[in-house]
Amino acid sequence: MTLFQRYMFRQLLWPFLATLAALSGLAILTQSLSNLDLLAERGETALVFLWITLLAMPQIISLLLPIAVFIACAIGLNRLVGDSELTVGAAAGMSRRERLTPVLRLALWAVLANLVVNLVVQPVSFRQMRELLYDIRTDVASSFMREGEFIPLGSDVTFYARAISDDQVMSDVFIEEGRGDAAAAYAARSGVIVRTERGPVMLLEDGVLTRTDVTGAASSLTFERYEFELTEFIDGSTTFLFKESDKFLSELLDPSAADIGRSRSVEDLYAEGHYRLSGPLYNLAFALIAAAAFFAVEHRRTGYMRFIIIAGVGALGLRLIGFAVQAAATSDDALNWVQYALPLIGIAVAVFLIVRKGLSRRIMARIKPAGAGA
Repeated sequence: MTLFQRYMFRQLLWPFLATLAALSGLAILTQSLSNLDLLAERGETALVFLWITLLAMPQIISLLLPIAVFIACAIGLNRLVGDSELTVGAAAGMSRRERLTPVLRLALWAVLANLVVNLVVQPVSFRQMRELLYDIRTDVASSFMREGEFIPLGSDVTFYARAISDDQVMSDVFIEEGRGDAAAAYAARSGVIVRTERGPVMLLEDGVLTRTDVTGAASSLTFERYEFELTEFIDGSTTFLFKESDKFLSELLDPSAADIGRSRSVEDLYAEGHYRLSGPLYNLAFALIAAAAFFAVEHRRTGYMRFIIIAGVGALGLRLIGFAVQAAATSDDALNWVQYALPLIGIAVAVFLIVRKGLSRRIMARIKPAGAGA
């Protein structure tokens, strides 16, 4: 690149990084709200809460990259045009292609970054997030580890522990159970949650079990050790499965029988795989659409805001149609080629608008001498 092209690239790069950082910060704030139950109900630490939020970000960043590219190109080119720097570059002999090179370079870097996020970063981070969320939501102990509180377990069981030591041993444990026709109460000196082959159990030591039968008669017995089953308090709907967003490209486009069996349909896998490959093309399309707002029209002293808005509406409409096609492809995999066609159409239209003026000038320059000779 020439010195001027490097200068142009920097004028586009810094708005791109600032926009991406601002949009990512807003996305992190929005994403964190959906994970507040980890703090409120599960008692997880703020570090775990933050880590899960960050693991969910790659997919959001993939969606934000084209938007950041468009905003950066619009801001950077508007400033360069407003300061007449692009006009000076043209007067110095720079062709339209040379002035577009920094825009294309930024767009291509964004395409590569988007591909890396889609094909590597997202499946790796989403798998970690899915495993961590599964461990948290199936960890019965985390629901109990609140000393001095009566904790409801389901609709018929209440749990209480006076104190919890650093090694997770509970002191003065009380459990009231009202399931079935008979009621029972457990009072134990200590208790600890352990995992067994049949599931998690609460191991109670040195306690008394009091039962009341259907006739109202009460009976008591003391025990040195008693295992209170906790399996039924685990959410049975919480199943550990990798979703389409968690899979690598090879698992999406060449799924095994197990992959197909665990997904909603094979069309969902194909649609997600082709979306991962076609999505980065929108970075190039958005960059050229933003550039068309400046290069496809005559120089205007009144500014280019109207053309930037038109370009923005066109880019937004193109992306929304892309989401609709992706959703439709989950029912008909024959539509997957349209996922590639849409951004390529946007690129072609933007390129046509940019070069149209230059082509018409060259054609008219050739026609006029021929007409003059006649």
